[in-house]
Amino acid sequence: MTTTSPAPSIPAPGPAPTAAPRGRVSAAARRLLQGTPGRMRLFGALAVLAAVVLGAVSANALLASRAAVQRAANNTAQVVRVQSVHVDLLRADALATNAFLVGGLEPADQRARYDAAMASVARALTEAAAAQPADARALGALSQQVQTYAALVQQGRSNNRLGLPIGAQYVRQASAGLRADAIPIVTAITDANQRRAAAEFERTDARWQLGAGAVSLVVLVLVAVWLARRTHRFVNVSLAAAFALLLLALFAANSVIGSIATTTATVARDDYARTVALAEIRTAANDARATESLTLIARGSGATLEKTWQADAGRVQATLTQARLGTDTWAAYTSVHQQIRRLDDGGQWDAAVRLATTTEPTGAGPRFDAFDTEVTGARDAASASAVGTLGDVGALAPLYAVLVALAAVVAGWLVVRGIGQRVGEYA
Repeated sequence: MTTTSPAPSIPAPGPAPTAAPRGRVSAAARRLLQGTPGRMRLFGALAVLAAVVLGAVSANALLASRAAVQRAANNTAQVVRVQSVHVDLLRADALATNAFLVGGLEPADQRARYDAAMASVARALTEAAAAQPADARALGALSQQVQTYAALVQQGRSNNRLGLPIGAQYVRQASAGLRADAIPIVTAITDANQRRAAAEFERTDARWQLGAGAVSLVVLVLVAVWLARRTHRFVNVSLAAAFALLLLALFAANSVIGSIATTTATVARDDYARTVALAEIRTAANDARATESLTLIARGSGATLEKTWQADAGRVQATLTQARLGTDTWAAYTSVHQQIRRLDDGGQWDAAVRLATTTEPTGAGPRFDAFDTEVTGARDAASASAVGTLGDVGALAPLYAVLVALAAVVAGWLVVRGIGQRVGEYA
């Protein structure tokens, strides 16, 4: 007997699927963009985008310019700090070597000035490390070299009090190590911050970014021309107002950035350059003063050191001319140095030492101090002016950035309004 298998069951047809929401949105978008009204809406969106781009670019350029000024001010301040470390180290060395010539217990005032110079170095190193993290590693290495120098000077001082000749060796080793190990680090840090400052001075002129804003205005004009030709309505108050508002915003941004760039360029050319030059003068001068004492410590074998003094003196004179600083105090000091050399070269070492160490107004010390005080005052004034001006310039740039952004938003609304009027008229 055969059996038949049951027929497979066929599911009953369900309801027809409904159109996906995405399809409905796509269809609605196509209807909005169909024909001339659709193209009006499309070009209107392009004009709104152009307004937003102009506002965003102009605001960013203003903020970038102000930020560059602030970074330039910070790097300028760091250059001044590190140059102060350079000068104070050589100042301390000049005081230490000169005091060593006296023999026995060094003069209390010179010891106090040496201690003050080294304390100033320690403070400046701490401040510099906090102000510029990029310099922290190099400043740490410099701090170690400074401690090594101070320890050698202390050993030389202790032996000198006891009348031991080895004290002179410690002092020479300290000075040689300072110039071979510490000063190159100071120079490298100074150069790095000068490069950073120069780069930020250039970045303050961010007007090149406003080129995108000019393109946005062109886009807005093209949309207005197309709309006028298409509708034969040549006056659209809303579009004209939007164009005028964006043009005003672009002009304001360009003016503010131009003012910032001009002011910072003036600072870089005048006060900042003068600050750097005067610091270099102090550096070379204090190096010369220390070398003068080292030459006497060498007792007749310091011909090479005298060449170093001459090189430093040449740098001082050349930079004084470059900085347009007229002073007679350097010439007064160099004349005493020449007397010291004549005495020492003539076999009158004791007389040469007395002239190099005396506190009388005609001695090398007071005359050098007069020069150093004069240059220090000029450098401090120039650096304060540079940092102060940079701190103030562009202070209103963030406010202008906000106003430009608001102007772009209003202009975008005016574009929508103007295009909407023409779409309504066309329908």
